Amino acid sequence: MQKKLTVLILTLLFVTGCEKPPQTTGIITQQTVNPDSQKMEQLKEMAQTDPVAAYDMGLRYLRGDGVEQNSYQAIVAFRTAAEQGDLKAQVTLGKLYTSGMEEMGADLAEAEKWLSIAAARGDKESKKLLKQVQISRKQEQKQKIDYRYDWYYHIPYRLHWRHHTWGIW
Repeated sequence: MQKKLTVLILTLLFVTGCEKPPQTTGIITQQTVNPDSQKMEQLKEMAQTDPVAAYDMGLRYLRGDGVEQNSYQAIVAFRTAAEQGDLKAQVTLGKLYTSGMEEMGADLAEAEKWLSIAAARGDKESKKLLKQVQISRKQEQKQKIDYRYDWYYHIPYRLHWRHHTWGIW
């Protein structure tokens, strides 16, 4: 019975094309080129001068599509595209700075900057978001507590040196 089972398994392996992996020496003798990595490298090069390519690279970094996900690189790519006049990149930056992402918190001043640019170019969504951001900034400014830079000079120490030791007075 066991012999028949072994023959059956070996036959299945042979028919399905499974075979023992080749033995290697651990030395890489041939570098295989990944066509997808070549495509990404081309897109990265294009992104330096083409705002559409920069916007697409920003989305890829944001999503981790074809490249390692990296929020910082996404923002760099979006800024490159936005500074070259890409409207979608300007709107995207406005949204990212409005909500913040990962370790980066919201930056309403930066959001207002990019949304203002996009709204001035006629983007309706940016106009709506810009109003919300401006309201949030006003509320944020009202809630700020005004600490002078020298506030800590007026707070007394709690421990004092007396009789060769520190103690509370």
